[in-house]
Amino acid sequence: MKKSLIALAVLAASGAAMAQSSVTLYGIADAWVGSSETQVNGVGQRQTVVNTSGVNGSRWGLKGSEDLGGGMKAIFTLESGFSLDTGASAQNGALFGRQAYVGLQSGFGTVSLGRQYSAYDNLQGAVNNNYDAFTFNARTGAGPNNVAANGVQDYTSRVSNSIAYASPSFSGFSGAVVYGFGENKNATTATPANFGDARDIASVHIKYANGPILVGYAYQQDELNVATLGGTKNKNKYNLLGGSYDFGVAKLTGSYNTAKNNTYSDKEGQIGVSVPFGAAAISAGYARSKSESAGIERTGKGYSILGTYALSKRTGLYAGAQNTKSYGPAFTAATGETEITTYGLGVRHSF
Repeated sequence: MKKSLIALAVLAASGAAMAQSSVTLYGIADAWVGSSETQVNGVGQRQTVVNTSGVNGSRWGLKGSEDLGGGMKAIFTLESGFSLDTGASAQNGALFGRQAYVGLQSGFGTVSLGRQYSAYDNLQGAVNNNYDAFTFNARTGAGPNNVAANGVQDYTSRVSNSIAYASPSFSGFSGAVVYGFGENKNATTATPANFGDARDIASVHIKYANGPILVGYAYQQDELNVATLGGTKNKNKYNLLGGSYDFGVAKLTGSYNTAKNNTYSDKEGQIGVSVPFGAAAISAGYARSKSESAGIERTGKGYSILGTYALSKRTGLYAGAQNTKSYGPAFTAATGETEITTYGLGVRHSF
């Protein structure tokens, strides 16, 4: 009898613990087939491809929480990106290169430590055309990590060695701050092109989201490495103003951003619209940009269109097209005009 009571007590305690904590395995598998062509001064070659991450980055992850009482929770996320077409790990092979953090969440907001999205990227994803999918950087016709030779390099979207704070919503108003510490200041491990690799990254955003409207401002500053010990560090500085409005029958998004350092000054504006039709939806976006350096000006423009159809709550099909052009004198090469055109059909499954 005593053994039975003890067993029941253990089971009850175990059930209570399980009810107070949870761990979830989740992910997205996204692949598409299509063609891509890059033309430089009218000369190029089209290539058929099977590629990954047309609408969302393919990933798998673990996330969980534990109720600590008093309205406080412990939270964590471990998220790994991969290329579905090859099986290779993304984010330069990092095991949890998309996100890896632990933190505390309560009525005061959320504080977390690890590798996490910058506050700038959180707003950028909310106001980008085509849901941040089949999109581009019109300054160069490229995506993230565009070559700095044609303008300011794209902002750092995921910040390692970082501490983040996200506030709760106060009548629709909220904000977030993320700071990443450049930890390697040891000159003995540095190279002439990367003295110490001590690149502090700071970002902040404030937004208002209530009902159909969202509007916000974000700022980010990325330090650049120096070529000589004790040299003055250049900084990439990014400003973003964007918003969206959901009319029900259609949702409009738009933003304007600037990027500057000691060499380049870039400006870009973009607008997008998405229209749902039951299980289907269609969206389109347009962007235009200008980059200046030492009196030389290079411009870019592009569009993207995307159609989706939900087969179920977790599985959908999509078709998309994208075209970008950058033209004018290149800053470090003889290239005049670069045009990139992509078409694709894909399938996306979330779990």
